[in-house]
Amino acid sequence: MKKFHLYFVPLLLLAACSHKGDTYNFVTGPTTTSYHGIGQIISQTVEKETGIRLNISQKPGQTAVTNLELLNRRECDFIISQNDVELEEQLSSGESLIDNGIRSVIPLYPQVFLIIHDKDLRPKSLRDLIVGRKIGLPSKQSGTYKFATLFFEAFGIDSSQYTIVESKNFEDNILRDDVPVICLLTGFNNPRIRQNLDRNGVIFNLGDPQLAGNGSSIDGFCLNNPLAHTFVLPRHTYGKYPQKPILTAAVDAVMLTHEDVDNDVVYEIIKTIIEYKQHMASSHHNELVSQFSEKFLASNLHFPLHVGARQYIERNKPTFMERWAETMAFSFSILVGFVGFLRGLGKWRSTRRKNRIDRYYTKVLREQKSIKQYDTVQKCKNAIDRLKRLQVHAFRELIAEKLTADESFRIFINLLQGAITDIRQKEKEIQNRQK
Repeated sequence: MKKFHLYFVPLLLLAACSHKGDTYNFVTGPTTTSYHGIGQIISQTVEKETGIRLNISQKPGQTAVTNLELLNRRECDFIISQNDVELEEQLSSGESLIDNGIRSVIPLYPQVFLIIHDKDLRPKSLRDLIVGRKIGLPSKQSGTYKFATLFFEAFGIDSSQYTIVESKNFEDNILRDDVPVICLLTGFNNPRIRQNLDRNGVIFNLGDPQLAGNGSSIDGFCLNNPLAHTFVLPRHTYGKYPQKPILTAAVDAVMLTHEDVDNDVVYEIIKTIIEYKQHMASSHHNELVSQFSEKFLASNLHFPLHVGARQYIERNKPTFMERWAETMAFSFSILVGFVGFLRGLGKWRSTRRKNRIDRYYTKVLREQKSIKQYDTVQKCKNAIDRLKRLQVHAFRELIAEKLTADESFRIFINLLQGAITDIRQKEKEIQNRQK
């Protein structure tokens, strides 16, 4: 029975720690969006490698904003959303989604902001392209809508200066005769981009790509909107389009969760995403997966990292002992040297004290040796005075810690007293002879 418990209890502990077979609700986006394709790849790979099921939920009218609302209400466990998305009700009420437990898992890929227009327009500037025209955008609840209107406003184009044509579905946001300009915020490989280019569309260039990171207008926009970043779309990304590099802005698609999800589950999910990204990219033929990376700044995320994600990111971080090992070894070597110095100093001081007490021995023994030669009382008294002065001097050095009150000192005192006794005895003998 004892052996049974020894084997059975660890098995129970292992079973309790395993999350294989756990099921979570994962909200991505409509089938025509990059969110959906990436979500499916992550879900399939995570279940295959860890046994953790991320069931993808489909809801009508899904957007980055509605995904965040579902997560905030705990109607799902994981979502893909836009890094800069906020909820209007939280902004107006002053509530914090961070306080509500919304947490980041990992940034996935850049969502590129593309303004595509009919090539016959030939605009001279962004204002020339937008002002007075109908602009195609997804629904008002989409992250694209919010980003585009914010972008135009940053460049001095008020929403009253153009007409927004909303599309209920993302796939309906395409160039047509009555909508010569549309805005997309999506993964660079979304088929809808090429679809619009094939409809006589051209991607508008927002500046000189060579100025990216060196003071371009997009750098100015990103400076005021730090969750966005510059993005250069290479030439011929879509066959023969674009014919020149395009400078634009991007904002990351991120995987989010809530703080109630177990740390180990989040750790295993992010571990799978990072370690299998090349396999996922090649086996699913989705170039966006190659954009996954664990090398990012948590400060660039709208929501703080989940504890499980932070544990994975910091898994190779040196421990306290590893970080300070060299310093501690150096300090220890100094300490050892210092202890050795103290021991040497103590030994040296002890030797000096011994040498001093030896000199006292020598002086007492010299006086004892001279007793036989004393032939007057006065010589005896002089000898006794010398020994008493020697004793006083010895005690002064003892107080000054130049001598040690050890066995050697006690021998000196006994030797000195013995010498004085002998001299007094000699003094009495001289006195008796003189009578």
